Amino acid sequence: MCDDLANSWVAKLELHFSKSKSKTFLSKRKHIGPLTIQRAFYPEGDLCHLYLLHPPGGVVGGDQLTIEVKTDSNSCSLITTPGATKIYRSKDCKCAVINQSFSIANDSSLEWLPMETIIFPGAESNFFTKFSLSGNAKLAAWEVQCLGRPAINESFDAGNLKFNFELWRDDTPILIDKLKINQSELDNVVGLRGHPVFGTFIISSASQTVLDLVRSKIPQGKGYIYGVTQIEDIIVIRGLANKTHLIQDIFRNIWQSVRPLVFDREASVPRIWAT
Repeated sequence: MCDDLANSWVAKLELHFSKSKSKTFLSKRKHIGPLTIQRAFYPEGDLCHLYLLHPPGGVVGGDQLTIEVKTDSNSCSLITTPGATKIYRSKDCKCAVINQSFSIANDSSLEWLPMETIIFPGAESNFFTKFSLSGNAKLAAWEVQCLGRPAINESFDAGNLKFNFELWRDDTPILIDKLKINQSELDNVVGLRGHPVFGTFIISSASQTVLDLVRSKIPQGKGYIYGVTQIEDIIVIRGLANKTHLIQDIFRNIWQSVRPLVFDREASVPRIWAT
């Protein structure tokens, strides 16, 4: 399946965060194709907020998107997106590839908090995400995937998806997740259990206090399933839901609650989330 990447639309974005005397700034920005950013701004003083933009508004079969983020020591940055990423139906079995890598230096922090990815029926896509931490680097990062459009009762009834999610520290693997999805796997009891939305949220530099707080922020309710585990000092939160907001709202609430404990900062909610 989906091995034809000839004539693909290639987009690549490289970002490098460094620290000056007063704030974190972009010491390197390089982009190819329709993948870029808005100008950095500073609602928290020294911490750099950045919005990642993909002007075409969607990815089709054959497209290749690459995001590479690096941080220097003592830098602190937050990256989000102004809207959902859309992965459209593939034609001629061409595969879309989204490759994201993040290298977070010792004594630096990164918060990767994008909006959801909506994957349309018939999509053929591979997703690769890797976080590499050095020393005591701090990280809060989530990914939320929505299969089809549940709001209009559209299901993911065709297509093939591969997800690879990795977290490493000092060249040692901490978490490696691999997931394959097609229509036959949606209702599998060891898979998505019939839920079209799934998400993963990782928080580093956590403690038992943070773990207890995270668990207390997951309410009892219908339409979603959550699990929270801790691997070394990494908290891993996984969710399955019938609606996107049932993942987004809980992830955001957790982030706002634990940020003062993990990053020593009160939560400063990106303004774009309110639009």
